[in-house]
Order: sequence, then structure tokens, then C-alpha cells
Amino acid sequence: MSVKIVNSKKIKPEKILGGPIKPIISNKDVSMNQEFALGVFRPKQGLYFHMHPNSEEIYYVIRGRGTVFIGKEKNQIKIGEGDVLYIPANTPHGVTNTGRKTLVIAFFVSPGKERSGYEIGKDCQVLEEKILYPNKKF
Repeated sequence: MSVKIVNSKKIKPEKILGGPIKPIISNKDVSMNQEFALGVFRPKQGLYFHMHPNSEEIYYVIRGRGTVFIGKEKNQIKIGEGDVLYIPANTPHGVTNTGRKTLVIAFFVSPGKERSGYEIGKDCQVLEEKILYPNKKF
């Protein structure tokens, strides 16, 4: 495996799980068992309630404040600059910027073999279907 350097400022955000995410390093880019991305959320932006069936995730809050929703009960956990949150595999979760300034979160997903995560919600199809039928409107 070779070393890879990426300047995150040159990565354009993509709409992933409802939020602006910068996919920095994935297991598609290099031979590794983790993925790294940055979420850059304006107030009231965030990620859909979702889960990674086979991957753990760590959030590191670089800047701002927000609320993470965890478990089927959507328990609320307040997060702020410097906080680190561990989320076990197969745990439903989502995040919303509840502050007044930009919320920046580093996401570490391991092993990161899923294409994103599975969206959860009464009006959502499982992401697996979105992968199988990428041109279908849900």
C-alpha cells in the first residue's frame, strides 16, 4: 500500500445521506479498511437517520455544535467542538447542526465496506434499493 495525501479544501461536497459530505479517502481509493469524510453543515443541515450494518463510526467535532440522534428511540446527544463520539455497527444515528455557526465533523468509518449507509425512515427506501436502481426516483 502506498501513502496518499489529499487536500480536503480541493474536494467538493456531495449530497450524501441528505447532507453536504466531502468524501476524502475511501477503500475504493486505496487498499484499506476504513473511510474518512468531512461533513460541513450550515445551521439546520445534517444527515438523515441511517446506519452502517457492518461498520463502526467515530465522529470528531472540529467546529460548531449539533445534536446526534442515536438508536431506534432517537436519543439526543449534544455535541460540540472537540467532542469524539463512537457509534457501534448497526446502530441507527443521524446528526443535525443545532447551532448558529457551521458544524464541521470528521467521520471515520471502519471497515467502511458499505456504499454509504442504510437510510431509515417511514418515507425512505433502504439504500440497497438505491444502489440496485440508481436512476429510480424514491
